[in-house]
Amino acid sequence: MDSFLIDGITQIVLAALIVVPLWRIFAKAGKNPALSLFVFVPFFGVILVSLLLAFSRWPTSQKSDNGGA
Repeated sequence: MDSFLIDGITQIVLAALIVVPLWRIFAKAGKNPALSLFVFVPFFGVILVSLLLAFSRWPTSQKSDNGGA
């Protein structure tokens, strides 16, 4: 029973280490930070989150798109 508790705590800590930075990245990208929770979707979650961040417009890239004005 003790190993079950330790495994659960380990999983919660690892989840926090993944979600908290992604939450902040999504917020800085101007997206809904809750999108970071997609990382928990089995098999496709990491790919989905990576694609959402890679192919979305970021606030800093919008400044350079209009000629810097």
